Amino acid sequence: MNILIVDDLETNRKLLRVTLEAEGHTTLEASDGVVALQILDREKVDAIISDILMPNMDGFRLCHELRHRDNLKHLPLIHYTSTYTSPGDQQLSQTVGADKYLTKPAPTEVILRTLAEAMSHANERKASILKESDTAFIMKAYSAALVKKLEEKNHDLEQAMAGLRESNDSLERRVRERTAELETANGELSQALSEVKVLNTLLPTCSYCRKIRDDKDYWQSVETYISQHTDTRFSHGVCPECFEQHVKPDLEKHGITGVRSPGQTKAIA
Repeated sequence: MNILIVDDLETNRKLLRVTLEAEGHTTLEASDGVVALQILDREKVDAIISDILMPNMDGFRLCHELRHRDNLKHLPLIHYTSTYTSPGDQQLSQTVGADKYLTKPAPTEVILRTLAEAMSHANERKASILKESDTAFIMKAYSAALVKKLEEKNHDLEQAMAGLRESNDSLERRVRERTAELETANGELSQALSEVKVLNTLLPTCSYCRKIRDDKDYWQSVETYISQHTDTRFSHGVCPECFEQHVKPDLEKHGITGVRSPGQTKAIA
């Protein structure tokens, strides 16, 4: 048989196609009722397996359209759904003219048996013209089913939003807690760094020669230590006190007199 699969989800169409083709059937695919009717206008189809919840034209409306077309009214149609699963939904499926009704997912043997039953039911179906009162009843039931499904979807959405708000509140609480922990840790780190900085400024210095001990336990002059640890450079001179205490006496020993201390006028030999 050549079977038209109508479903808006590609994964569902592929799964059903593989199942039917494994049993020797050929298949066509449509993403909704509108596309299905376009295919039926140009292709010969032996049966239809259709989802119900679809955009543009759902499975109820597709079946209703088929039963109003002389060339398609006897075409076997099975509603195959995972969303319209209540007894009222199944009753509406029968009311609009579906031959069989299945809920997803169904085993292969159930699908094949239902398909055979739908073919038999279609052969036994007598030609009939729906009265206006019948059409009005069907549309009323169809509208009621849509409203019910909309209410269910709205309820599911409200529950999802409530769950999302709860998750968001929990996330914000965890963020606040984590932020407080990080601020505390940052304060402790800043304190530790401050203490390290203080310790680094404590230089071990000889009480007599004023040399400094480095981290390798070597004693160095202040100039050498500072030069190794900073970019500082030194120029040398003599302060007035040292000039009077050390330099001037040495000069006088060598017969040099009249030399003035730094900051005074030019020295005289």
